[in-house]
Amino acid sequence: AYLFWDVPFGEAWQAAQNARLDLFVPEILVAVIFWFLLDSRALAYLLTRFNAPVSWPEARSIRGVTYIVTALNWNVGTAAIVLHLRRSKNVPALESTSSLFFYGNCDALLLMGLTLVGATAFSDSATLETIRKFAAISLAVQLGIFLLLSTSSPGWRWLGRIRKAALVRSYRLATLRDFMIVLGIKFFYFMGFLWIFWAGSHAFGIEIPFALAMASAPAIMMVAALPISPAGLGTQAAAMVFFWSDYGEKAEILAFGLVFPIALVLARSLLGLLYLKDLRSLRQAE
Repeated sequence: AYLFWDVPFGEAWQAAQNARLDLFVPEILVAVIFWFLLDSRALAYLLTRFNAPVSWPEARSIRGVTYIVTALNWNVGTAAIVLHLRRSKNVPALESTSSLFFYGNCDALLLMGLTLVGATAFSDSATLETIRKFAAISLAVQLGIFLLLSTSSPGWRWLGRIRKAALVRSYRLATLRDFMIVLGIKFFYFMGFLWIFWAGSHAFGIEIPFALAMASAPAIMMVAALPISPAGLGTQAAAMVFFWSDYGEKAEILAFGLVFPIALVLARSLLGLLYLKDLRSLRQAE
């Protein structure tokens, strides 16, 4: 309601109709398959390494089925993975959550790192200067958390008790090789998001520089992950309008910001339907 109070619905609708959907639709389909393959590969590696043997085909099935519930929120899909592992492989919930917590920490490190690089390369505005400072602080905090949980120093007693908790088990098992493999996979994963934000927005007539896409995409993705609306619908568009308003008409940005999550959910749901038969195994494991 707020977005359409600021930008008339008719203007946003017209901008959506004028968009190069012949370019955008193939782009989003290729991106969804690319993300799916990388995300499932990272999950297969992490879960096998820290919890129970999970092959890449099995990880694709798990991620494909959870794509259906991520239409509500990405975190719901994450919870579905924990549930599946507990019922099908008897993995304690906290142990699988630990692996996904480690995975999320790698995500945050990479997101903040890319944000810092993008904001530094494109720091000719007060907004991006603020983002750069926030990213630098957040990166330091995330790196600090990772080091405190994965090492034995400092040896404070209260910190030792935290390190023994099941929730941080994966940090204690992880090696530098694990970290680099996951970080490498996720780097290409997030570069896919940067590309779709940059290329997809151009299909709607928004001429944002790639450095701005790198600086703003992580913030837009984090806003989309907040449990406010399904798939970040509306909140994501508001973030795009905030960051990109100097490089396109608000109606065009709003059109892209609303079409993108809808197209993403539809494409992921269609992909998830291909793995719907795998729900049978989940029911049998209950």
